[in-house]
Amino acid sequence: MAKSPTMTPRPKMPAQGSLCRTRSAGKRFLLGAAIGTGVAAKAAERGGADFLLALNAGRFRSMGMPSAACLLALRDANRMVMEFGRSEILTQTSLPVFFGAAALGTDHVDTLIEQIAQAGFHGVTNFPSCIFLDGRYRQYLEASGLGFSRELALLQAARARGLSTLAYVHTLEEASAAAASVDIVNLDFGWNMGGLLGVQSSVDLDEAVRLGRAVVEAVRGANAQTPCMIEGGPIVTPEQMDQVCRVARADGYIGGSTIDRVPLESAIEMATGAFKTIGALRQQIEALERKLHRKATVDALIGHSAAIERAREQVAQAMESELPTLIVGESGTGRHALAKVIHEASVLRGRGLFHADCRVHIREEMALLLFGYQSQTEKCRIGLLEIARGSSVVLDNVESLDLSVQRELLQAFQAGMFWPRGGNAAVPLDVRLIGISSSFLDERDDGRFSKWLSALRVELPPLRDHLEDLPLLAESLLRSTGKDERKNLAPSAYRILLGYGWPGNLAELRTVLQSAAMKARSQITDAEVVPLLTFRAISASDRKSFSSEREWILDGLRRNRFRRTETARFLRISRKTLYNKIREYGLQNITSTH
Repeated sequence: MAKSPTMTPRPKMPAQGSLCRTRSAGKRFLLGAAIGTGVAAKAAERGGADFLLALNAGRFRSMGMPSAACLLALRDANRMVMEFGRSEILTQTSLPVFFGAAALGTDHVDTLIEQIAQAGFHGVTNFPSCIFLDGRYRQYLEASGLGFSRELALLQAARARGLSTLAYVHTLEEASAAAASVDIVNLDFGWNMGGLLGVQSSVDLDEAVRLGRAVVEAVRGANAQTPCMIEGGPIVTPEQMDQVCRVARADGYIGGSTIDRVPLESAIEMATGAFKTIGALRQQIEALERKLHRKATVDALIGHSAAIERAREQVAQAMESELPTLIVGESGTGRHALAKVIHEASVLRGRGLFHADCRVHIREEMALLLFGYQSQTEKCRIGLLEIARGSSVVLDNVESLDLSVQRELLQAFQAGMFWPRGGNAAVPLDVRLIGISSSFLDERDDGRFSKWLSALRVELPPLRDHLEDLPLLAESLLRSTGKDERKNLAPSAYRILLGYGWPGNLAELRTVLQSAAMKARSQITDAEVVPLLTFRAISASDRKSFSSEREWILDGLRRNRFRRTETARFLRISRKTLYNKIREYGLQNITSTH
């Protein structure tokens, strides 16, 4: 064998069986990653893997081939693993690394084991293994002494050399035979489903649970200190892993295709699609910017989800028209920014935008604010509809507008003029009306006003409903913090952000990212993000900070993405109390849609 390349000194590896003892002492769930490249090793370590397995199947997957290629006579399996294992895996990680050793075709077992130990591997596993074979070929191997018993002999030789051992098994009999002579037993259900190269598993989740439970009990019966892990077959998602491990009481999980191939296929497809989409998206945004004579992007329209694509189309229609427009969305979704966008794109853009909040004025105050007041003896008041001539008027919280004022507004716009209170002369009306609402308008008074104002409607989804756009949004918001403050988000921070409910929507995301960017030296990690979200959650859980109990309950639901158990814990009330409050305040329809 050629002399091994010079490698960076590695930390001292755990002694034989230390993973087993750690698990037994702390009841820690073990996670192994079966990989074939250095980049996968580094990523798995950052993700929290406890140990790695350098397998020829992992290398074949990185070449675009299925895991089953490991059983074909394409390469010398042991030489292949030794080459990439020493040059890529051992030099890139401080985790324990198991060498995937092929027993079949290995005449000098002791020589192989010594080479593995000298290279710096922590342990040995029987891979590729005959457990993936069946039928007459498997019977021939076993009868010739080249089957599973030979693999166990290889593992026993490794253990005698002081290396840890992990046995791949597929049946209850194989698990029982291995349990007393190896450090870890791994029940493999077969090649993984899922992804482009996945295969149909012969074992479903229910069967995996039953077989897993039987194998775990057999292993513990043979040696209570030997961890029993599971891998492969129908298990593709973390939820499926939890389902099988929890019921079978397995000590851990080993991911091969589910850790490198399936996520890589999905990530590359999504990233490629995002790069492709972002080009078209950038063209759309630049077209909007040219039309608005602006340089800043419109954050509310960034994304490639179906909801944001639809919102962009609706905004484009509103920009090309002078019809009344209704913008519907929760607070913080960018409603006011879009109102300004629509106004500045119209022929009325030469003047500033005028605002009126329908929620803070009672009926007569709102009428005076809009229409004004004329008198021969008292001080006159010019109405907003007259002041804003040649411009646009934004009605905030338009759903709170009194019915009588709705009728009067509708009549004024239909007639093209209005009469101030106390006046006899009509005032020409040259204003575009833009309504902003947190919900669709009730069709009161036969719905005439709501239908008129909704001639053009823009619907902005809450951030929690299009979290797939959060990476693009975060990138844009961080760029807007300024050249000296430009930061990027670590994967750990993205996981935290994607798990949050964002009741404050885009505005809350902007605040959190700006605060995190100020604290981070270079890359923003969960260490900067978590305290901010925790502080906001603690502040938000205070009932006194809300105008009503209904708003408090609804905010808690939104922050926890309408998961009732988490919401009750967040608000520090019982689940029964939460259910009663949901019924009391008529929130059943809102919660049932999430």
